[in-house]
Amino acid sequence: MILQKMPHYVDSILTQEDASAALQDGQVVVGLYTNRENVQSVVHSHPYYEMILPVAGSSVRYSVDGSVYDLHLGELILFPGEMYHSGKFNITDTTSERLVVQIAPGIWERAWAQSGLPRHVWAGDPVILDTDAVTHWDFRGLLERMAQTVYLDEKIRDTVQCCEVTELILLISQVVTRRHNAPPPSATSLLVAKAVAYLQANYTDPHLTVAQLAKYTYTSREHLSRVFKEYTLESIHGYLTNLRMQHCRNELADGTGVLDACTASGFANYSSFLKSFRALYGITPAEYRAQLRQSRRTP
Repeated sequence: MILQKMPHYVDSILTQEDASAALQDGQVVVGLYTNRENVQSVVHSHPYYEMILPVAGSSVRYSVDGSVYDLHLGELILFPGEMYHSGKFNITDTTSERLVVQIAPGIWERAWAQSGLPRHVWAGDPVILDTDAVTHWDFRGLLERMAQTVYLDEKIRDTVQCCEVTELILLISQVVTRRHNAPPPSATSLLVAKAVAYLQANYTDPHLTVAQLAKYTYTSREHLSRVFKEYTLESIHGYLTNLRMQHCRNELADGTGVLDACTASGFANYSSFLKSFRALYGITPAEYRAQLRQSRRTP
């Protein structure tokens, strides 16, 4: 099986740093992910494009800006870069296996230019392909071939990867433009979409509260909290913390001091921030900075 030749991650913990970092292992990274104990990802965004194809076990559920997308076995979803999303992996079974492909923005842009497609074609939104399209055009085979480019000589690897991403873009466009309507989200809440947009725009405000968010969306705190978790898979407080932590870790990675990173990310209480950071990641922010410095000194 070709799948045995790609990295296999079991219950890997996705941190905001991992999610937001540029790809470290090349322009195209492919892996097989199995989730058993770790059944939900954090709310995160990343600069690269990401494709997910459930291949065994449970269907999966993704939340994007107030919409929920239920992805069944054999269906494929594409997330553009910089789009906040989160996933839940135990919807219909206790185990989920997914083929995940991550494509750096640079090679995506080069491949798009090579495809000759106009810029407005299915850009900026999640794209879902149903099982018939995935099977008919053998997307799984293409993704598995993309995984094998890591074994190519460096002199030809970049060219082959760009050609495969171009093929991927053209096949997706073929499917999208020939169908009358794109598969809609499984559920959408305009209320939650409005709340999520507000949080994403204002999460660095240390005075931002659930009460303020409820007032902005003209609803009660209780109703907003209930509906928000239904459509984002996360509480308002948890969603806000995820946004702030991703921002904070980026600040620390850029060399900002711990206190300044805390303040710039919207955390009002430094002591509480330190406890939350350690609870989430098992180390202090200072230890995290030290690890970053050490990794940069290591050849």
